[in-house]
Amino acid sequence: MNNYNFIVRIFKLLTLITATQSANILVFAPMPFKSHFTGFRPLFKELASRGHNLTVVSTFPLKTPLPNYTDIPISLNENILKGINPMELASHGFLTVVPSLWKLSTSLAQKMISKPEMQNFILSQDYEFDLVMVFSFCQEYSITLGHKYKAPVINLGVSTLWPSNSKWIGEPSTFSYILDQRTGATDQMSFIERFKNTVVGIYQLFLEDYYYLPLQKENMDKYFKYKGHESRPPIEDMLRNVSVTLLNAHYSIGVTRPYLPGTIEIAGLHVDEPKPLTGKFLEFVESAEHGVIYFSFGTIVDPSNLPNSTIEVFINVLKKLKQKVMWKWDSNNLPQLPEHVMVSNWFPQPDILGHPNVRLFITHGGVHSLEEATYNALPIVGVPFFGDQHMNMRLAERNGIGKMVDNVDLTEESMLSAINEVLTNTKYKENSKIRSEIFKDSHPRPMDRAVYWIEYVLRHGGANHLTSSSVVLNYNQYFLVDVYFVIISTTTISMFLIVMMIKYIMKTKDINPSKKK
Repeated sequence: MNNYNFIVRIFKLLTLITATQSANILVFAPMPFKSHFTGFRPLFKELASRGHNLTVVSTFPLKTPLPNYTDIPISLNENILKGINPMELASHGFLTVVPSLWKLSTSLAQKMISKPEMQNFILSQDYEFDLVMVFSFCQEYSITLGHKYKAPVINLGVSTLWPSNSKWIGEPSTFSYILDQRTGATDQMSFIERFKNTVVGIYQLFLEDYYYLPLQKENMDKYFKYKGHESRPPIEDMLRNVSVTLLNAHYSIGVTRPYLPGTIEIAGLHVDEPKPLTGKFLEFVESAEHGVIYFSFGTIVDPSNLPNSTIEVFINVLKKLKQKVMWKWDSNNLPQLPEHVMVSNWFPQPDILGHPNVRLFITHGGVHSLEEATYNALPIVGVPFFGDQHMNMRLAERNGIGKMVDNVDLTEESMLSAINEVLTNTKYKENSKIRSEIFKDSHPRPMDRAVYWIEYVLRHGGANHLTSSSVVLNYNQYFLVDVYFVIISTTTISMFLIVMMIKYIMKTKDINPSKKK
């Protein structure tokens, strides 16, 4: 009997192992945001190297094909990205930031998923998948692919959670300390910041159901007419049926907050040990007597598209620096710059940030840039524009690893002062080393953690057992409105009855003495 039980256990173990071997996995990434996609691409490559068959629908196909990795490339009209003006995005206040994002994402979605190559894939019946991975950033319509392929769904979160995607997976969104990154606050909020955070949260918890989600449904119904689409559940039910959410977030550079078991922080997937520089980059860096400053605003904020006054501030500041500067500039229209500034539309950023002669990183405050700077213990000066960038830089200031210069208040004096402060005050480098140690001290590694949870979902055919029952509660139940109503009503009625009873007793006492007389 013992031998039989042993054989059964071995058989079950082998079944679990083989269940995750050579799984067919779909990655659906229609949005043309390069940084969002490339932050997770190392994970897709890793899954392919471990024997899984990856089919990746995106606008960013691999330049060199890999085994088990099949790209379905979607053409990208450059005018689509040129229509995204960082200064316009930066101009939105807390009352308009969420509605503007709803409008932008809906417009982009219609342009991307209506493309012929995208429709060919969506309507095709030639594919079968064991798992679907989608990006949760304003792409709720893509959740329907889990229904099409009868496969579990994993969310890929490009940054920390916000109320909109928190509510579908049951994560708490307590406005007093769990912030929406677009408010620009940290988790230690003033009254005004808590007020803004509450307003932005209410937008997403309540108003989006009546304005934004119907737009997502409209896109889903119009562009996802695959065979059997008539039987799909409401989009709300599908959004609640996500197995696991993998987040590009980490408490060493973000905030510390509670998570349910199915929400996993995996920041740093794209960060590797820096490789030695070569050629002109090596010569430039090692010839810098006073060190090097690396200057890049990422993939969306093109410095050549900034107002001339802003560009002039940057140029005048760079002229006054004794350090050499490497400036990522995406346009062929180069400004007149001094000899100690190298300009290029591409730099080996991870390798530059890891070189010991690089002293400072001037950044827009994007999460990937902060992860790379933190990994390499490099202090930063940030000029945030939109999205999570203000929050990231305020957290960086609080952690003592850098200084923020808001683009609205940008002057030569403020920029130069921030740069000199970070370069000359040793506390920024010391704090950067501490944060780097915290960021690296993670077991298992982010890549192994991500792969484990993906294969966990494959082994179990989904992970609904990790989902909180809060996802099925309506707002009255979740916020205990009905309970508060009963308590308040009961208390009010009780107080009314007590008052009436006291009045009756007092009235009776007044009547009795008069009768005795």
